Amino acid sequence: MARVGPGWTAGRVASLVGATCDGPDGTVITELATLDLAGPGALAFCSGGRWLPMLATTRAAVVLLDDGEVPAGVVALRHPSPRMAFARAAGAMAPVLWPAPGVHTTAVVHPSAVVHPSATLDAYVVVEEGARVDEGAWLQAHCYVGRGASVGPSSRLMPHAVLLDGCSLGARVRLQPGAVVGGDGFGYAASAEGLLPVPQLGVAVIEDDVEIGVNSCVDRAALDETRVGAGTRIDNLVQIAHGVRIGRDCLLAAFAAVSGGATLGRRVIMAGRTAVTEHVKIGDGAILYGMSATSRDLEPGARVGGAPARPYGEWAREQVALHHLPGLVRSVDRLKKRLEALERSIVPPAPSGGT
Repeated sequence: MARVGPGWTAGRVASLVGATCDGPDGTVITELATLDLAGPGALAFCSGGRWLPMLATTRAAVVLLDDGEVPAGVVALRHPSPRMAFARAAGAMAPVLWPAPGVHTTAVVHPSAVVHPSATLDAYVVVEEGARVDEGAWLQAHCYVGRGASVGPSSRLMPHAVLLDGCSLGARVRLQPGAVVGGDGFGYAASAEGLLPVPQLGVAVIEDDVEIGVNSCVDRAALDETRVGAGTRIDNLVQIAHGVRIGRDCLLAAFAAVSGGATLGRRVIMAGRTAVTEHVKIGDGAILYGMSATSRDLEPGARVGGAPARPYGEWAREQVALHHLPGLVRSVDRLKKRLEALERSIVPPAPSGGT
């Protein structure tokens, strides 16, 4: 549950998100909550599925929903996409509180670095030589900005986030705690003396409105750049290798991995524990379902599952068949035993006598 500021009513939310208010529009909203935990004064949402059983017993004051009946006294805000509407409302009703500008006394800023007066640098932040921190940016405790790196306007680096030398963040980028942009790529060359590291001399570029989750990594390129397109969302514990190109508005869930030199088009979705191997090209709008991996290019709009990845329908049929496999094995064993018994029951013909 989250408290909201004063002045929010059912009617105000309906106007904000374009919903139809079914009930008193002056109903006051004081918090945001899930259907099952909501109490008087709460705004909740119901998007069907597992939420439907909770709808009949919710104590919320106001519910965003597409269809269905609400308990007596609950205001229904009808919207074709209640989850999206709730997200929009929550962002306005409980915004992130940005701190006042300023540089903490324990922060270390190189004399040649440029920090905009409207930026905020919290305790123990380090900004190295030639780096730039633009207007409205917020660097939280223990963040590090390397030499020549740049942090775009209104970007936020959460505690222990790292932006290494020469790399850049666009506007409104979010680096969650422990995220690292610009670490060395995994490049080695075999030699008689052992493995020689290939110098990683490129950079990583993060475009506007990208979010990178906790302990996720975007490596710098060997020679040119690794790039993450605007609006892309990267979950926790995701690995983006050197030289990768990711298009706009992609979604990469936890434990996804993109190998060096691979390219993702626009609006690609990689579900949890998926993988794309090096130099593979993934077309616009493709979806890799959970735990799938591909070493081949995918056409725009492809839907794949499994490892190695194949068309999702084919993979789904295989999973159904595998579910029945133990029973099939038992049936084959029974048939084998019956056949052996039948063979034993057949008396061989008596040999013909000679005269």
